[in-house]
Amino acid sequence: MKSVTMDRINQLSAERSRLYALATNGQRGESVRRVREVSQELEVLWDRRRGELAGHRDAIELLVDRAYERVYGAGFDDVVMPPRVDEPEEEVSVAA
Repeated sequence: MKSVTMDRINQLSAERSRLYALATNGQRGESVRRVREVSQELEVLWDRRRGELAGHRDAIELLVDRAYERVYGAGFDDVVMPPRVDEPEEEVSVAA
């Protein structure tokens, strides 16, 4: 799945790299201001991307929970403590 947020992060990261290169070649003026702007936007975009990924993980966890419930039951106790099966006790004879 293509992420618009990730595309923009890649664009800004490439721009910031170019600006760093310009600044090291003596063209520092506007580069410094723009690097700050790009860095701030990148922080916002990375926060958004983390939120997107968290939402994706939540959806996957929901699917796993549903599949688990179909196989094992509605709750943890259904798996860990299944209903007791009462069987008649057999008398065991011990040979001496």
